[in-house]
Amino acid sequence: MLYILKYPVFLTLIFSLRLANSLLLGVTDTNKSVEPTAYFSAVFWDKYQKETFTYAPWGNENEENASMVSIAVNSNSLSRKFAFYGSDKINLFTETNEETSTTEKIKNIAMEFELPLSTEKGREYILLFLNKKKNGLWKIYPVPFLKDDIPVGSFKFVSQLRSTIYLLFGKEKITLSSGNSSVSPGILEEGKRGINLKAMMKKDGRFVNLYDEDWSYSSRMRGMFFLGMNGSKLNVKRLVEFNRPLVGSLGYGVPPFTNSADK
Repeated sequence: MLYILKYPVFLTLIFSLRLANSLLLGVTDTNKSVEPTAYFSAVFWDKYQKETFTYAPWGNENEENASMVSIAVNSNSLSRKFAFYGSDKINLFTETNEETSTTEKIKNIAMEFELPLSTEKGREYILLFLNKKKNGLWKIYPVPFLKDDIPVGSFKFVSQLRSTIYLLFGKEKITLSSGNSSVSPGILEEGKRGINLKAMMKKDGRFVNLYDEDWSYSSRMRGMFFLGMNGSKLNVKRLVEFNRPLVGSLGYGVPPFTNSADK
């Protein structure tokens, strides 16, 4: 008799656990079905810089128990891509310990970027950390990084020069006038592991070699080359990413709150 009484209770417990699990999965699935407003990668422009920041994927850092995600940024390569679901402005904060209150986190804001008005979802940007302003915030230069503009396997060359520069990227010839840009496919020659980049300028009617170096290449890469002068030396900064699913981005599918099941 005792066994008969316990058995329905046991079934009720199992049903309750399964229902709770379904509700939690429903919350997660809902978050993953929402298209992020934008995706970002970040990098310090100057050498020898690295720092870890935090941000609220839903742009709700002012709310109690808002989900916060950490991002490691350095000057050698693009950070891991991170997703943002907010609509107006993304803020990055200097990382603090977990016990820091929301009010204190807001005091430690390190960067802010207002998103351009657009109805298009899933836009991609590179955030270049240039230098700190007088108010202590990082000065940011946002660079659109859409796959429609720079397809996988291709690179965008951006001139920061005052004069026209002539490039040879593998066998691709590129002429860039001051401040202009051009997208070129990467074509790997048979038997080679990288693509050679040569850069020249005209001086007194003659071509002067400024740069000659091989760069690693994969058909899964895409990226940008920024070209600028430091005295008589050409500076080349290359930023690349490998083609990976956007669902692997930091903050993707993260609920707005750390206890979203109770919200």
